[in-house]
Amino acid sequence: MTRLWNEFKTDVRVQFRNKLYHIGIVISLLIAIALSQLVNMEQLGNAFPAIVVLIIGGTTMLYVAGMLIFEKDEGTISATIVTPMRDTEYLISKVGSLVMLATFETFLSLFGAMAILAFNEPPIWPDPVWLLLGIFSVGVVYTLVGLAMVVRYRSITEFMIPMAIVAVILQLPFLYFFGLVEHWSILLIPTSAPTMVIMGAYRDLAPWEQIYALGYTLLLLIALSVWAKAAFDKHIIEKMG
Repeated sequence: MTRLWNEFKTDVRVQFRNKLYHIGIVISLLIAIALSQLVNMEQLGNAFPAIVVLIIGGTTMLYVAGMLIFEKDEGTISATIVTPMRDTEYLISKVGSLVMLATFETFLSLFGAMAILAFNEPPIWPDPVWLLLGIFSVGVVYTLVGLAMVVRYRSITEFMIPMAIVAVILQLPFLYFFGLVEHWSILLIPTSAPTMVIMGAYRDLAPWEQIYALGYTLLLLIALSVWAKAAFDKHIIEKMG
């Protein structure tokens, strides 16, 4: 546990030193301003989950790619895997620190928009449990997908095209939640269930929606964790061992 905590603190310091938090603040404030001009307080509950999937999730994948490729180039990963630290601890630290960054961005975007809108209308507060659970789940999904993909590439430029294709697919659920496409197949996309969890912070979900949102999210997080671990072992540990 001490090794994991120390690695987590190191990851956060590196992210801060590399200006990821600074970039996140700028992006979040721009999102907050844009949201406040496009929707009112009542509409925010429908628009915000889509924004999380469309923008914040995409930036999370970029952060994952940047960190992993930087550490590969600097030899940090090679040095880490020969220490007593386990590869699972390394991955948990990366996921935890990046999800914390994504959560910070998301809350800043949401409450920034609410603060601006509150000048003209009373705030509508989301359910904090569903909101936090949904934001956390979206962040973990994007981080694990990014990890599983980026370990296959040597540079950020090689990763950009595959990442863009996958990011577009992961962003498609916004069509369903905006009511533009209502086909059930959209709900199979990994980001759909966590997005519905966020929706649960703003409205009562039907029983089937609750079962789908929570159950499918749990299954996804388990499956993506296994995939990311296997990809890391195959493309990093085995090649360096």
